[in-house]
Amino acid sequence: MIKKNGISSLILWSLMFMIVSISVAACPRSAEAVETRDYDVIVVGAGTGGIAAAIQAGRLGARVALFEDTNVLGGQMVASAVSTMDDMYGTRWGLYGEFLDGILKYYSSLGKSVGTCYWTPITVAFEPDVADYILAEMIKDVREGRTTVDGKPGILDVYFKSKVQRVLKSSDGKTVTGIIVDVRGKKFQCNSKVLIDATEYGDLLPLAGASYRVGRNVVGSDSKDFDEDARVQDITWVAVIKHYPGGVPDDLKVNTPPPNYEQMRETFKSYVARDGFTFKGYPIKFPVDCPTHNAYRGLPDSLAPGDADASSPFTWLLLTKTEINWANDYPGKGGYKGKSGLPVTYFEDPNFRKETEAKAMLVTIGFIYYLQNELGCDWSVASDIFESESTYEKVKDFVPFEYASIAKHFPPRPYIRESRRLVGVSTLASHELRVNSESYIKNEGREIPNSVAVGRYVLDLHGADETPQLEEEFGETKESIAKNKPVGPFQIPFEIFIPKDLDGFLAAEKNLSMTRLASGALRLQPITMLTGQAAGAIAAVAVKEEVPPREVNVLKVQRILLEAGDRLSLCVFSDVPPNHPFWPAVQMATIRGWMKPESLPTFAASRADNYNDILQASRKGRIKGIFGVDEPLSWKAANEMLNAVLGDLGNQNKIDLHHGMSDESISKGEFMLALCQALYPDQTPKPITTEREKISWACKRLSPFLTDENLNFQGIISRGEALDLVMKVLTEQR
Repeated sequence: MIKKNGISSLILWSLMFMIVSISVAACPRSAEAVETRDYDVIVVGAGTGGIAAAIQAGRLGARVALFEDTNVLGGQMVASAVSTMDDMYGTRWGLYGEFLDGILKYYSSLGKSVGTCYWTPITVAFEPDVADYILAEMIKDVREGRTTVDGKPGILDVYFKSKVQRVLKSSDGKTVTGIIVDVRGKKFQCNSKVLIDATEYGDLLPLAGASYRVGRNVVGSDSKDFDEDARVQDITWVAVIKHYPGGVPDDLKVNTPPPNYEQMRETFKSYVARDGFTFKGYPIKFPVDCPTHNAYRGLPDSLAPGDADASSPFTWLLLTKTEINWANDYPGKGGYKGKSGLPVTYFEDPNFRKETEAKAMLVTIGFIYYLQNELGCDWSVASDIFESESTYEKVKDFVPFEYASIAKHFPPRPYIRESRRLVGVSTLASHELRVNSESYIKNEGREIPNSVAVGRYVLDLHGADETPQLEEEFGETKESIAKNKPVGPFQIPFEIFIPKDLDGFLAAEKNLSMTRLASGALRLQPITMLTGQAAGAIAAVAVKEEVPPREVNVLKVQRILLEAGDRLSLCVFSDVPPNHPFWPAVQMATIRGWMKPESLPTFAASRADNYNDILQASRKGRIKGIFGVDEPLSWKAANEMLNAVLGDLGNQNKIDLHHGMSDESISKGEFMLALCQALYPDQTPKPITTEREKISWACKRLSPFLTDENLNFQGIISRGEALDLVMKVLTEQR
């Protein structure tokens, strides 16, 4: 149970809308009874990717079910309590941007800053229970029709405490058709048109029979010899801790060091010490002092008086909440049986996973002991965030009972940095991220036409980063971590969501089709929320068009995302801000190569996390180009654009407009006729009619896409207007 000002989130949920799990109690009591429910889209895992997928699909009119094995929303940023945002001061658009707006409004109403982490006030952090509440509100908005495309209440049912037992498939085994799932001890068969795996572990991949990677192994049709000692990244059981000014309550004191504490202690001492260094910039000098440690993952505190942020060492002293997520990775520096990281057995063996996670909890309990007993800090687990006896029940076979009163205030699951990964239509590798992120450094773009999300991060692996643990077939080595580090934003392509050999199924979390190094850049909360949003849009379009996800019109998915406030291009223009009416069309034209802008930006940060570089370039106007969105469209530009569009559609035909090399402006009517002649060459009226009659026919043919402003056919058409019309025509007609 997650708590908010003393009120459990389950009570908040029941006040907002009927929780589906309540209706489960009304099911027949027979253990054999299976109730059947039909949905368009089923999402398993209510983490950052899963909840974004469910919300996006629900907004588009799909009937959606969202299944979650804990009792909270938000995955890694709530259920795992990693609620300091790793967005590199960017990627604040799409559903992630909407979510942050809710966070900012909440803390603004309390007069509190969210800039409490990473030693700078330009960051965003929040308490996990606040995020749970904001996400619940976003679901409520879908269910009550405030954010659906037709304004009608949407179907978005949420099932907590659920576990998928089987994935159902068609008789030929090529298409996923639903799941058998246990919800609080009651069994359901839920049928789907698209099933989305948004679990933290990629647990649906083996159940669905999809080919997948785990560590550097491939499981499925392309399987080689399986190496059980292949490694994945460390996990961390994060804890939210707070300052108790009157002294730590007795039930929150850790009086006895946990097993193997002496080994843990050496790591703790290397990170944090009573007389450690105060953070003054990078590189960090270790060990740090306690205020520096607390400011690294500092959180706002809804229940504490005053306001604190991360602006200076003085304000760090005012922070009263933080997260333990620095010196407590498991297995950490010592590795597991002589090698860094965890063996892939962690994913494949449930009993090993259970024991491993319990040991990760003991490391964090050990760090709390270190804080209280060796550093003399009056800090312990925050008792106002999480409270559930079931958290200890999951680890009781390996965690002594004396820690039960501490464990019940831990988040319900550890932080899982790496997942099983789909073998998709294509696999994203780290060198592709680097090349893509270098766009516009030399006044050129390397945009991905099928981009469905934009992220920003470095190649960050916690353990298991040696060459033997990376995928040789993609050229990944330890040297790739520095060599292929993204130097700016990068795009995520449509193809890595789609299974190579299975229909009716999508990936949406850390389980996309990518190498281990690429996953190190795509695993963070903002990026997974944006990839989840993309998966939800893909699923909804597939349902509406009655086609497998691999056959959806990517242009339609891109338009949906762009009109939802997302960003898909690496290039942004000073004359086309996100609220500009032609933002979607210009973004689409940029990634698809339909039209050349007037000028391109000439900067990308030397480091993806270098805010000072970004700030200086922004002041000099070098991070944005100029598109010329309101400039008149010339005959020459129209000719180039229409041929680029035909090429993008795979059409080998060429169009040669009258005055095709002229810089004179083209009228709306003339452009509409040229567009129709390019797209519908067999529909042009015959015998030859007058130019006026042809334009009249073209306007009638395009009338579903025209607004009142377009009815003045004699007026000059702007570059933005022309692109907007093309985008609408292409996303409706195919």
